Amino acid sequence: MRRKAAIETTTHIRAITFDFWNTLYAEPIDGSAETSRAERMAIIRDAVAVCGLAPTDEELLAAWHSGFTAYLEAWHQGRHFGALEQVGHVLDRFGVAPLDGIVERTARRIEEAGAHANLQLQPGAAEVIPTLTRAGIKLGLISDTGLTPGRILLGFLRRDGLLPYFSSLTFSDETGFPKPDPRMFHRTLAPLGVLPAEAAHVGDTPRTDIAGAKAVGMRAIRFAAAHDTAEPPEADSVIYDHRDLLPLAGLQR
Repeated sequence: MRRKAAIETTTHIRAITFDFWNTLYAEPIDGSAETSRAERMAIIRDAVAVCGLAPTDEELLAAWHSGFTAYLEAWHQGRHFGALEQVGHVLDRFGVAPLDGIVERTARRIEEAGAHANLQLQPGAAEVIPTLTRAGIKLGLISDTGLTPGRILLGFLRRDGLLPYFSSLTFSDETGFPKPDPRMFHRTLAPLGVLPAEAAHVGDTPRTDIAGAKAVGMRAIRFAAAHDTAEPPEADSVIYDHRDLLPLAGLQR
């Protein structure tokens, strides 16, 4: 059942920061994610072949999935794990010594494949982001990244005409650490010139978005349209459409 908790309004919201994945954008359940993975698997197969190996599809997939497990471990330990680490992990699983530059070149190709993803804006985002800016509310982005780095994610915001509305953008592939590290939030708020108590963060993941925002003193809003995970800690508000941010910020919907 959908629910929307009330957010405290004793302090005026001067800034709102957003998560990227499953908050502003998400991949539809239409098979496009599998197409994207197949493209990346072909890229990693090229790298393994250059190193002199010809693994079966099952062997390659097992090595790839092992890299995803390593990514999750790093994420929970507060370390960034991206395409460079994924390629190195897969080649190490096969016990090959990579040729000069092969890891870097392959990682770059895997990153750029992320631009082909079928990412779609979530409900209300296209409308509410310009509305918030016109109302004088400053906007920021705080995103953990994996195989698709921040420079690629910016392309989707640019495609949809939303990039100019964001005054501060923070990506874990650039900082080296993911949420809920407080530095992710403080680095985003500093250029906006607001205190944490004057800002709200919108994200889908309680462990990183909600816990991280609340730990630094921001208000935490869980966006549940794409990924509804009702686990602790509890958010100050839960929304399913970004237009529901307007009354929370003291604006008319």
